[in-house]
Amino acid sequence: MPPKEILNDIQYGAFIVFVVSLIFSESIKLIILYGVMIPVFFIQLYRRDIGIRLGLLEYGFIAFVLTSVLSGLFASNIPEYIKGMKDVTRIAVLFFISAAFSGQRRITTVLWCLYAATAAMAVFGVYEAVKFHKPLDLHMLGHYNYTAMYLGIISNALIGTIVFSEIRTKAMKAAAVMLLFITITATVMTTMRAAFVTLFIFSAIVVFTKRKSLVSKAIAAGFAAFALAAAYVFKPMWTKLSSGESLIRRLYIWKYALKIITETRALGAGLNNFKYTFPAAIEGGRTIYDAHSLYLNTAVQSGVAGLCSVFAIGIGFVRRWFSITGGAFEEEIRYAALGAALVIFVGGIFDTTLHHETGMLFAILTGFMAGLPSAEPVRGTTDAR
Repeated sequence: MPPKEILNDIQYGAFIVFVVSLIFSESIKLIILYGVMIPVFFIQLYRRDIGIRLGLLEYGFIAFVLTSVLSGLFASNIPEYIKGMKDVTRIAVLFFISAAFSGQRRITTVLWCLYAATAAMAVFGVYEAVKFHKPLDLHMLGHYNYTAMYLGIISNALIGTIVFSEIRTKAMKAAAVMLLFITITATVMTTMRAAFVTLFIFSAIVVFTKRKSLVSKAIAAGFAAFALAAAYVFKPMWTKLSSGESLIRRLYIWKYALKIITETRALGAGLNNFKYTFPAAIEGGRTIYDAHSLYLNTAVQSGVAGLCSVFAIGIGFVRRWFSITGGAFEEEIRYAALGAALVIFVGGIFDTTLHHETGMLFAILTGFMAGLPSAEPVRGTTDAR
């Protein structure tokens, strides 16, 4: 077998290709994940080159997968359920791979590659949105809601990098600020209001944490002014802000989702099977594919047990987040993960967030955080690092 260093280098290179392809190419992403990252991860585990820390956060991800598996017992459409299982499995596996990935310089490089790739695609999205005068969506991410979630996570992570990391050169600082404003511009143009809620909450947390820092205040003030100006200039966003139609539609969906929860089995109706449980149509003849809420959608599809696994991930995240120790690098990763968690769990009130590329991005940043030094007590560990 190749030596430990070679396997680490392979995983490092694969990680860079994966985060770049995350927003560019579905086929490359899957080839790298299944053909390189997962096999290398299991080889490293087998050789005990790496280990897995076991706490509530990790058990939450494991339960998330197990409850998803059990929900298949009652799925009306098995092919759709299998698609959902692939999505859930990718998220969980990426979390554990990321938690085992180590090296400050390597993680920092992976983050910058992620930022640069997202900004590059965002520029293309901005061009298309302006040209066709429509809400911005990135084709690889699908609907503009999913695009906004992804961009919101990247924007929050960039704020964390700018404020908390030790960026040594002015050129790097300027590059980070430029990437931030590109992603914020693109986020505005998605017209998704929930993304702004999480961005403002995260900015407020950063300012409160670094209230004596002029950098954090400048970033927050600049972001707020720029976001408001962009929202005013881009008319589709202004129109969306002044409309309450989407909230009314959500209330209608939530009402029926609650009804379904009381009628379905404890293990749910199966992943990706919401539309078969609730095959109603809304304006324009569109089918309701999900409950437009992470919590209600999980409860319908994976039952109360699935909902508990989501809460376990959230509570485990908070416990681990407060237990992280270290310096500037640890703070950068800690706040990048927090920015992702806000989009998933706060944005999850209004949208189904923990899936697809958004879920994978959350898993990567949370995994990086989970691998940091922590004072949190754990029930067990197989740490070999």
